[in-house]
Amino acid sequence: MEIEQMIYEHKDQLYRLCLYLEKDKERADDLFQDTWVKVLEKLHTYDASRAFYPWLTQIAVNTYRDKLRRFRLELKRRCYEESQLEQLGDKEESIENTFIYKEELGMILEGIKALPDKYKLPLLLVFNEKLSYKEAGEILGIPERLVKSRIYDGRQKLKKLLGKEELQWMINN
Repeated sequence: MEIEQMIYEHKDQLYRLCLYLEKDKERADDLFQDTWVKVLEKLHTYDASRAFYPWLTQIAVNTYRDKLRRFRLELKRRCYEESQLEQLGDKEESIENTFIYKEELGMILEGIKALPDKYKLPLLLVFNEKLSYKEAGEILGIPERLVKSRIYDGRQKLKKLLGKEELQWMINN
């Protein structure tokens, strides 16, 4: 299959996944582009006897996870720099910067906590991307039975948060 054809056939589905993961159009655009760059770099490793979309999804999810890791490292680095500035003596400005930084960090961390990848990714892959439990497990690097368990647990948490009516579409699919 030619790369142009692969992009054409899977671009909409991949973009929806990127938008779901990032929740922001600009970041989703970046993730979408980064995923295709990695696909081009790793195309020689693709096994043509297997379905392309699960392989593509795995690259997108791994790219997303890498971005999260880098983001967390950057936050830690900033925190360290802030503490170093505070020690250097410009306390009033440093305290204000530290307060703003901690407030921003708290909002970001709360957003991440709201939908843990542990539950978010299996639910997304199985229900939104229509992958099998086995395919989702391969992408996430976990056994099929753990995918089922996380989907069940994720559903239970969502039921408590949202109520049963809002989740009927998920339960029936």
